[in-house]
Parts: sequence; structure tokens; C-alpha cells
Amino acid sequence: MQTDDKTLASACKKILQQQSFANQNELRLRLIELGYEGISQSTVSRLLSQLGVVKVQNACGKKVYCITVETAPVRVESSIASQIEFITHNQATVVVKTHPGSAQLVARLVDIDPHTEILGTVGGNDTVLIIPKDINNIEACEAVVKTRLGVA
Repeated sequence: MQTDDKTLASACKKILQQQSFANQNELRLRLIELGYEGISQSTVSRLLSQLGVVKVQNACGKKVYCITVETAPVRVESSIASQIEFITHNQATVVVKTHPGSAQLVARLVDIDPHTEILGTVGGNDTVLIIPKDINNIEACEAVVKTRLGVA
């Protein structure tokens, strides 16, 4: 089956919405099974990048490529705020709830430029815990996080 890049990207996205893959070769072989000929590892790598696919830890602890039906791809040129459901705190920790698969990226964006109000972060699949330097300044820590992530 000869196909254009748009059709291949669409097929790849659909497959990733239905199942997850531990490596690019598994995805490549699945595309070949579906009739897409001549798919190389570099083509799969390019597709994953275009679709904004991230590798996340699944419920069994295995790192897999996946894309969720709930979210649009996370792209550098798009607002990270679109991946965030809410930001709150419990007087001890700031919590950022994200769409599935986005938490580690959000945690990295908070960590990338150290701030005096933030001691550190822990990112899961859809939740980021941000540890403030001083719980007495939790509101200031939450404000820094919201500003950093573009959430008003």
C-alpha cells in the first residue's frame, strides 16, 4: 500500500490510541501488518515526534509509547496550559493535574529553571507534585508554578 505522510500519520495516531508499544520497532511492525510498506525506524521516529507522542510508564511499570484519545499532542509551539486541568495546593504541596501522559513534561518545565520557592517536583502520568521550599509560602510557590506554566 503506497501512502502519503498524512495518511500514515493518521494511521499511526489511530494505532497508538488503541494500544501502546514498548519500542519503535513494535509500532513499525504493526504498521507493516496493516499494509504500510517500506516503513523504517527513522520514519516511525519522525511520526512519533510529529504526533507529540511521549514514552510513559504504564500500570505494569513498563515504559511505552502512547497517545491518548483525551489529549491533543503536546507540541513546543502549543501552549502547555492546554495540557493542564487544574493547579491547587493542600497547604503542604502544590498539585498540577494534567491530561494523561503530560505530567512528566510539565514537571520538567517546572524544574528546568530553578526557582527559590520550589524545592523539587515529582511527575507521574497525569499528576505533578511540587514541593515548596517553605510551606508557609505555599501561595507564592503556587503562583510561581502557575506563571511558569502560563495558567492565570
